[in-house]
Amino acid sequence: MYISVNGHLLSKEKAGISPLGEGLSYGYGVFETIKFHGDNLYFFKEHIERLKDGCDKISLQFNLEIDLLKKQCYALIQRNHLTTGVLKISCIKNAEKKEVILSTRENKYTSEDYKKGFKLCFTNIKRNPYSILTYIKSNNYMENFLVRQQALSNQYDEVVFTNVHGEICEGTLSNIFFVKDGILHTPSIDCGILPGIMRQKIIDVAVDAKLSVAVGKYTKEDIMMAEEIFITNSLLEIMPICQIQDKEIDLQKNHITQKLIEYYNQYIDTLD
Repeated sequence: MYISVNGHLLSKEKAGISPLGEGLSYGYGVFETIKFHGDNLYFFKEHIERLKDGCDKISLQFNLEIDLLKKQCYALIQRNHLTTGVLKISCIKNAEKKEVILSTRENKYTSEDYKKGFKLCFTNIKRNPYSILTYIKSNNYMENFLVRQQALSNQYDEVVFTNVHGEICEGTLSNIFFVKDGILHTPSIDCGILPGIMRQKIIDVAVDAKLSVAVGKYTKEDIMMAEEIFITNSLLEIMPICQIQDKEIDLQKNHITQKLIEYYNQYIDTLD
């Protein structure tokens, strides 16, 4: 397996960064994960715009030409002999310079996952809507990692964060949607969530599908009364939820979720 470091293809055994740089010492950096299939890097432009915005917010200069970055991404994918999978782009601070690291991996989600659905649980850890790190995809991911590991050990797949005001926010690696009284709901960004690329795509698709969409502030009680729930990210796309805490959800009746999946797949077909 090869990794790209500042445009240079290196075997993973030879790739490395300074142990003294801010990237390793403080998690000083941002990243994006992008699904790819064939020649399609899904929503590459949107991911790079968010990457650049994250760099700006942490004063990490991003001056790499987009077309050149895309060529480096394709070169790595081809060198690893992959036709489908996940591309990760990391920008980290190393003293006075910036390191751009590209890596690839398998997309681990299977058709069986979507048939079964994911199980959600709540966590007592609170999101801070006033923190700058809440709104960027930073390398400071330890809290998310630890919370999700605890959920996995309790046979759940993902977590629901609330913020310091008790409002529903997001998961450790996903944005949250739920259907109540036939209306599709999702928390607003100012609740303290990462503005997901897929989140916005699903809102757009829902509008095109003539579904009623509400973006607002919601409580645990709201989501526990939901008729349907699903989560999104750029790799999962749309993952149905079959259980939240001890409440089971019948996936045979998640008609709005299935309609969205259908419309989203039609949209994706236009990109291939």
